[in-house]
Amino acid sequence: MRATCPLHITGFFAIHKGDHGNTEEVSESVGCGVVLDDKVVTDVELGSGTIYINEEIESALTTKSVVESLTDVRVDVKTRFGVPMSCGFGTSGAGAFSTALALNELLSLGLTYGDLCKVATRAEIKHKTGVGDVIAQSIGGVVMRGFTHIDKISIGAQNISYVIFGPLSTSEILKDAKLMKIVGFYGNKCLKTLLKRPVFAEFMKLSREFAFNTGLMTDKVKDAVEAVEASGGLASMVMLGDAIFAVDSSEALREFGEVQYTRINNCGANLVL
Repeated sequence: MRATCPLHITGFFAIHKGDHGNTEEVSESVGCGVVLDDKVVTDVELGSGTIYINEEIESALTTKSVVESLTDVRVDVKTRFGVPMSCGFGTSGAGAFSTALALNELLSLGLTYGDLCKVATRAEIKHKTGVGDVIAQSIGGVVMRGFTHIDKISIGAQNISYVIFGPLSTSEILKDAKLMKIVGFYGNKCLKTLLKRPVFAEFMKLSREFAFNTGLMTDKVKDAVEAVEASGGLASMVMLGDAIFAVDSSEALREFGEVQYTRINNCGANLVL
């Protein structure tokens, strides 16, 4: 059984810790990000209990946690990514959610789309590989995640370009309490501002302010962002990865590395039947 899940770029976020009725402290997030046409493809079949990432055997703890939460049946999971992991594109969440969707169909588990989204989200939180990607990936578009509701910026298939410089450790950044306070302040501020004017250009500008004000923006990304802005485009850092995403910027980005081109995906994850 096969399922696909789009990748997701977070522009800004804030972490909020809380207790969800058990002894394990978990985190939730608010913020805004962009769901991309670039997708993860996952095949699930009865097997030996092995997980493959791009045809290599991996531990893939988040995906493994999803499987263990849903069934005792031994299955093989084969996931293919088109971008490197740990670069801020929500690969872990996409792998986990697509696995949940395919496994539910393969074994006729009878769980709803929302149930499967929650399972994948909990697995991400447990292993500190992400906190908001799966929710956005289940909806598609430019998703605003608030405390009490989730909404989308109304936009068509906007072109997005990006350049990846390298990975960042999401888990290490999330463990930095001092940094998380700074992130929380600016992330909440950006969300409040965006909700007053929920348009895509405002999202891009706020994402750039967030990356710069929190100190998360790397030197390579800063140079690239400034080049894009000088050419009249909009750009910011991919959270959390050493990468830049931009609009109206293909020429300016070419001097910084291999430019990838995609569009906003407004559909979300789904089965391939």
